[in-house]
Amino acid sequence: MSIFDLFRKNKNAAAESIVSALSKNEIVMDVDSAASAIAPHASKLGGKPFLPEDFVWPVFTDEAVTRPLSFLCQINLAEVAEYDRDGLLPREGMLYFFYECEAFRWGFDPKDQGSAQVFYFENTAGFKPLSWPEGIPEEYVVPQMAVRFTPRPSYPNYEELDLHCSTDCQWEEYDALLEKMGVDLDAENHKLLGYADIIQSEMLTECERVTRGFYCGNPESYQAVFRDAEAHIAESAKDWILLLQLTTLETEDWQWMWGDCGMLYFYIKKQDLAAKRFENAWFSLQCG
Repeated sequence: MSIFDLFRKNKNAAAESIVSALSKNEIVMDVDSAASAIAPHASKLGGKPFLPEDFVWPVFTDEAVTRPLSFLCQINLAEVAEYDRDGLLPREGMLYFFYECEAFRWGFDPKDQGSAQVFYFENTAGFKPLSWPEGIPEEYVVPQMAVRFTPRPSYPNYEELDLHCSTDCQWEEYDALLEKMGVDLDAENHKLLGYADIIQSEMLTECERVTRGFYCGNPESYQAVFRDAEAHIAESAKDWILLLQLTTLETEDWQWMWGDCGMLYFYIKKQDLAAKRFENAWFSLQCG
């Protein structure tokens, strides 16, 4: 009997227990508008990144035009350690996330490599706030925003559910079960870890396909993969986990939206996360 047979038969406690076993911890990042000042090494969205003086600012070349990436956020891992209840992130050091806003790449093409980048430094001695490089339009400069962290249970979106357990249900049934468990289905936050708030389709398989060199921009491209490779891709997709999710970035007088009310997601393989190989992260952009 599937978990949804249990739910349909009003055996809610049994069904909820099985779904609860899929729960992960996510770390929600709320903008702290009450913060009066932000230390250079503190976690934040935008502003000037806290980096070594000789840091080479990342760039992306699109149609023979090379542009600097926009700095999105930095995460002081010592600040989030107490909220990382699954113990996935390093306990110290800094993470930095960048994206090239002009090209606005989506992550379904191997040629998108380099348009979104993640950097990790374990030792930040001697770091200082770096000014943005020349050539970034004002609208692509993210204003500085303080953040505060809150841990929260996270459950897979229906689009991703089949990768984590065998199911036999419609999305309405799954959402009804989550609502009975008190899950806010409309929550869309900046966050670390957990499951992605998916807008279109699951991205774990896409990450595995693209990083193997397969284009994923149309249905035909999915049919162009050899059958034996497809089986291995489906299994390896389970190794990918959400690293960071960013929704609309905004202050009182500035806003950056990812397409039409979209989100930007950074994913990483479990093995790479454990080995601190953040340069191997991949990204996906989705909108409504």
